Amino acid sequence: MARANLGKLLGNVGDKGPSTPPLADASRIEVAAPERPRIAVDPVRSSTRKKTVRKESNERTRPTSDAPTPTYLRYVRKETRIREDQQNQLTVEARRLNRAKKSQGARITENSLIRVAIDLLLAQIGVAAGDDEDSIRKSMTT
Repeated sequence: MARANLGKLLGNVGDKGPSTPPLADASRIEVAAPERPRIAVDPVRSSTRKKTVRKESNERTRPTSDAPTPTYLRYVRKETRIREDQQNQLTVEARRLNRAKKSQGARITENSLIRVAIDLLLAQIGVAAGDDEDSIRKSMTT
């Protein structure tokens, strides 16, 4: 295919070029709404807990029946909001404990420290009393 002369396509630089018709008033333009495909949706569950969905694994990555379940898969997921200083301190302490480890056991993570703190709290929960977070904290430390 032969190339067109760019100069002929653009015309002279001083020319106004081809004129375009004015656009119609936007308030008068009617656009048909596109049809949306219908998507099958599961019925709403009565439980408030979210169900964890696991992806199907292929044959190469599927663990054998002899393989132990990874530790993190034995836990239930629970999200919480923490203060920024708590998050920073958890990171610092998890790193410190990992550096000080004498064996090559499981890695100590921020979640590990949170689980330990929950265990300590639950062991002493009988003495807890109060109407808010601060008063509960004070009742546990005195």
